[in-house]
Amino acid sequence: MPGRLLTAVALAFSLAAVSAPVAAQGDITVNYAMVWKMADKNNDGMVTKAEFMEAMGKAFDMHMKKVKGMKEAAEMMKGDALTQKGFRMFMGDIAP
Repeated sequence: MPGRLLTAVALAFSLAAVSAPVAAQGDITVNYAMVWKMADKNNDGMVTKAEFMEAMGKAFDMHMKKVKGMKEAAEMMKGDALTQKGFRMFMGDIAP
């Protein structure tokens, strides 16, 4: 019985991997750890307003690049601005 369970779990993971959409090369999801690392440039365990502003600008640009490649781009952004839906996604990505 354990062998059958292991086989079923392995099959489920294999099917999930095959059916999952493949991210485009360079497609990066901005997350909390990434933004923290970008913000705490001097590794002092603190973030100044200037560090925060620079990191969030970079994170915003990375998110916009990702959104432009999505099929829902029209719902997520207008020109160089995020819609409420796009902003919610961005904030959700960077929440710890």
